[in-house]
Amino acid sequence: MSKIWLALCSATLVLGGCSGVQVSQDYDPATNFKSMQAYRWESETQEKTGDLRIDNPLRDTRIRAAVARQLSDEGFVQTEDGNATFLVRYQYTLRQKIESDGAGRDIGFGVGSYGRHGGIAIGTGNNIREYDDGSLTIDFVDAASQTLLWRGTGTQRYREFNNPEKTSRDINTLVEKILAQFPPRT
Repeated sequence: MSKIWLALCSATLVLGGCSGVQVSQDYDPATNFKSMQAYRWESETQEKTGDLRIDNPLRDTRIRAAVARQLSDEGFVQTEDGNATFLVRYQYTLRQKIESDGAGRDIGFGVGSYGRHGGIAIGTGNNIREYDDGSLTIDFVDAASQTLLWRGTGTQRYREFNNPEKTSRDINTLVEKILAQFPPRT
């Protein structure tokens, strides 16, 4: 029983680690992030890419709502007039990746019907799978000078859900993890 429990726990940890969001940030260390108070979107929608999975107005709305919610929680105010101290833009991209289980060796033995026939099999193949990584990059740009102040990126395995709530939850998690890095803790 304890071996089965250990195997299940190990599998859960491995699968959980594979499905996580990887984040990074870059920023101008000379920026006074405390002076940034009001923002506006640089454009009304994301630039079209030609990929229908990305050029989805529902995805655009969900990403913008998640960013607005996170910034509001941090005390930033969204404005549509010229009082914005920084502009927000994002880019969502997909990259095809290949994953392999590595080389494996399997040996199998078998006995045929009535004990007369037997066989040995040796396998040396490995499993190779293609998947898409979704990468969301959020930029904060100085409203006056148009210079990049902060960039946060989050990458995770791209998943399509046939349930809008799951899609929203997936996007919210991605945005939350990216913006948890902002403002930078210097």
